[in-house]
Amino acid sequence: MGAIERFLPFFGKTINGCKFLVGDNCAVNKRLANLMNVPLVGCARHRLSLAVREFLVPFETALDQVQQLMRKH
Repeated sequence: MGAIERFLPFFGKTINGCKFLVGDNCAVNKRLANLMNVPLVGCARHRLSLAVREFLVPFETALDQVQQLMRKH
């Protein structure tokens, strides 16, 4: 948190002026949200991926068979 607060003045900004922060590392994003005491929105792509994986669980056998068939040709 301190690093961000020290970095922002180079751009004439303060942490109080931040409406949101964007990051590409889940662990860092969670830690930063905890330090700032704000909610973490999270990554929509990651949530979609988890939902699709859960949806496809009943079809794993068929999907494995299709994948094996595609590898043979």
